[in-house]
Amino acid sequence: MSIKVLLRNVRLSYEHIFTPTKFDDNQEAAKYSATFIIPKDHQDVATIKRALMEAGKESFPSDFGTTGWPKGYTCGLKDADKDTDSNGEILAEKNPAYAGCYIIEANSVRRPLAINRNKAAVTEEDGVIYSGCYVNASLGIAGYTYGKVKKGVKAYLNGVQFVADGERFGSDAMSDFDELDEDGDGDDFMA
Repeated sequence: MSIKVLLRNVRLSYEHIFTPTKFDDNQEAAKYSATFIIPKDHQDVATIKRALMEAGKESFPSDFGTTGWPKGYTCGLKDADKDTDSNGEILAEKNPAYAGCYIIEANSVRRPLAINRNKAAVTEEDGVIYSGCYVNASLGIAGYTYGKVKKGVKAYLNGVQFVADGERFGSDAMSDFDELDEDGDGDDFMA
C-alpha cells in the first residue's frame, strides 16, 4: 500500500510525463518519470520525510525503528548538496538548479495525470508542462524490493498540475538561431 503525498509548487526536472522512457538496458519496461526539486525550507519537506519513514515501517517493520533511516535501504528523497549520482558526483555540482534543495524522483508504468491550473487535461503538444516549470505533484510513497539485495522506499508518480512558468532546463532551439540574420546567413554557403 502506498502513502499519498501532494507536493505544492515545486520545480519539475527531467520531465518524461507524456512519453515513457527506458533509461538503461536493465530496465524491464519504459516508465513515465520526473524529478521534483524541493527547496530545503519548503512547506512540504516534513510531510514527505514522514511519509517515507511511514512507508518504510509499513514495508519493513523489523528494520525501520525510531532512530532514523536504516543502513542498506535506499531513500527516494536526496539531499542535492550531499548525495551523489551513480557516477559519484554530488547532485548540486552536476546540476546547479539543485543547490540548497532536496530532489525526489518519481516514476510510473501508467501514464500520470497531467493538468493545467484549471484542472483541464494537457498534452505534450500543448507545451504547458516542461522541465523547469513549477507544478503540484501527486505521489504515492511505498517500499520496494528489487531482487534479493536492493530495497528501500521510493515515490510513484500519480500526476502533475501546472502552477507557473519557470526558466526551461536544457536548450531552447529557437534561441539557437538568434544570431542569424533574417535571410539565414546562407548566401555564401557554397561560395
